[in-house]
Amino acid sequence: MSLFIVFTLTIVLAEAITNVISKSDLFLPLHKILFESNNKILKFCHTIIECPYCTSVWVGLFCALILYLYYIKALPLLLALFFMGVIVHRLSNIVHCLIDRIDSNHISLKQLNIEGQKNDIEYKN
Repeated sequence: MSLFIVFTLTIVLAEAITNVISKSDLFLPLHKILFESNNKILKFCHTIIECPYCTSVWVGLFCALILYLYYIKALPLLLALFFMGVIVHRLSNIVHCLIDRIDSNHISLKQLNIEGQKNDIEYKN
């Protein structure tokens, strides 16, 4: 695989991991523990993971290490498969978002009348 493609996929991986750490509910318990701590180092860690830009610096360094391990062929297969799964998941989210925006039959919830008067909406066939 070319260096450009691998580097691009590494960027996608870093973005996906950053979003999971900073924005997902999966890490809310960790956010809460770090936020409620009186330890200055843990409070600093909370500040870092609350900021996606700050988190992406550290995740980028981690992903650069993964890229290096890939190129020296020292990356374990299961770890490589896991990271490829994360990349495929993120790219599929992007494609799904684009398809939703392009699809002419897509009707958002904002277009539905809240009072239940759905008769005004015409569906395209």
